[in-house]
Amino acid sequence: MRATKKKSIVLFVVGLISLAISTPNAAMAETTQADVDYSTKVSTLVQEFSTVAADWGVAVSSPPKLAFGSKWNKYKAGAAKSTNTFLATIAKLSVLVPSAGFPKSGPMLKKVCADYKTALTTLNTGIQKNDSKIISKANTLAAKATSAYVAWSKVYATEVAALNG
Repeated sequence: MRATKKKSIVLFVVGLISLAISTPNAAMAETTQADVDYSTKVSTLVQEFSTVAADWGVAVSSPPKLAFGSKWNKYKAGAAKSTNTFLATIAKLSVLVPSAGFPKSGPMLKKVCADYKTALTTLNTGIQKNDSKIISKANTLAAKATSAYVAWSKVYATEVAALNG
């Protein structure tokens, strides 16, 4: 009986070790070339996104005190130009087709892009019309888009980590 009990314990331990060794491999998704290509494009565009977002923030954050005259017109033109550049980057991100390795973050990125597009176009409209109600609404939309972006980045990082093993 003792030999059988020891054999059972040994088999149990061997089974646990086998399970421990095989579990990470079973949980790890196999990375495809499509995953690598998508991730590379996302990484490149996220860097561009960060740059144009910072530039856009500078362009829209310091309006002149008076909402008329040459300073105001220069501010509106700069805000519109920066918004258009930001929207172009968002458009590039939104047309990416996520690979199978990004089942959660892919759709989330599309939603983030839509949220930012709405926020930016609303804010630009508010600036062009000098309408504080529209600007206030746009700021709320931008905060929502930023929260969605942060959530997306966490899910994306998790999916990349899973693909990298």
